[in-house]
Amino acid sequence: MASQKDKRERFSILFDLHYRKLYHFAYNILKDPDASEEVVQESFIKLWEQFDPTEIKSFEAYLMTILKHKVLDHLRKEKVKKRHIDLYQLNQQTFEELSQEWEIQERIQMLLQQLPEKTRTIFKMSRINSYSYKEIAIIKDISVKTVESHISKALTILKQALKKNRD
Repeated sequence: MASQKDKRERFSILFDLHYRKLYHFAYNILKDPDASEEVVQESFIKLWEQFDPTEIKSFEAYLMTILKHKVLDHLRKEKVKKRHIDLYQLNQQTFEELSQEWEIQERIQMLLQQLPEKTRTIFKMSRINSYSYKEIAIIKDISVKTVESHISKALTILKQALKKNRD
């Protein structure tokens, strides 16, 4: 086993000799200077932890192997991070859409409560319970034209109120 001083000197020489080549290799794959520097430094740290100059025959090949694994680890982590970011953004967008939809539904419910009772009942039968105009006319014992009139009145009031809110 080499002495600590000998180990540091050899390691320093290896670092100076191979750092740029390893950095360029990492950068060609990652296209990110900070990430490239980080994986190269991690590679040298791993080499230092396992460093015994008497046991390693080709330092460059050994370092390249370490670096390849560090680059792959980095790419995997970035892929997971991107997946989480994409999921967060999708959830955020979905939440905003649901929130807007909920606000509109709440506003419509408030507006429906302000309609005259008969108009509100006929409108709900048509739009919520999906009765046809003819079925509503039979149930309420009124003409189809009267049903159409109530629905038209409700839609006009709702459209005007919602348009006013948007402006």
